[in-house]
Amino acid sequence: MGDYRGVGEAGFILLGNISEDNMNENVNMFRELPAIFHESALIDRFHGFIKGWHVPRIRENMKAEGWGLNVEYFSEILHELRREISYRAVVDELLIVPKGADTRDTEAIKRLCTGFLKLLFPHAVSMSNLGVNEFMEYCLNPACLMRATIRKQLHLMDSEYSEGMPEIKCALI
Repeated sequence: MGDYRGVGEAGFILLGNISEDNMNENVNMFRELPAIFHESALIDRFHGFIKGWHVPRIRENMKAEGWGLNVEYFSEILHELRREISYRAVVDELLIVPKGADTRDTEAIKRLCTGFLKLLFPHAVSMSNLGVNEFMEYCLNPACLMRATIRKQLHLMDSEYSEGMPEIKCALI
């Protein structure tokens, strides 16, 4: 127990309702959530934040009719993609990270980029299958924005955290 160090590999998404009045990056958006979410050390471990209005509401005409993709099948594909390391290798090859950058920020951005790459460009298992401009627009920029929201919230919660983000760039630009 005392010397035991366990490593878990899991990803999860937390959904919560923050009132529209508090949905402002310049105020502590987490203050109305349960007390556990008021701890900066926990929030620093979150990779990104997506505002609900950036996710389209599900409407009746969005539901599949007739033939559709089986949810269990799609879930199994995503589960198997967690083991595929070629996507992370592409991300590592593409990104230039400043030497003094905070590891939690850079790791969050790399993991988000890897997830976007798997979902949006499943064919891009090597650099030759990917356009750098597309990677920047659909993977890197959204990942940086998602982490920047977390970083801003950390700064508002705890003055120990700066709101500055590392300037991560694409190697081939």
